[in-house]
Amino acid sequence: MEFGYVSGGPRRARLATIDGDVGGLMRKVYCRCGRIVDVDRCYMSRRLSLHKELECPECRNARISKEIDELNAHFSPEQQEDGLCW
Repeated sequence: MEFGYVSGGPRRARLATIDGDVGGLMRKVYCRCGRIVDVDRCYMSRRLSLHKELECPECRNARISKEIDELNAHFSPEQQEDGLCW
């Protein structure tokens, strides 16, 4: 989700953001947790083209941590009661 509006006609359409023009490189987007995050335009378009969610660093770190825990639980060997691996 992006703040802004398109001005001009179809040939002269450009994005005008509420945070001013920073060379057109940064955009403000909402994270699912409610934070407003500055993201690079290239990063944003790449994430959206991959149909992935835009997220703040805190949500990204929490997601990666959860994925690592799930992978460790899936691939780690089960331990017997005496502490030896199967």
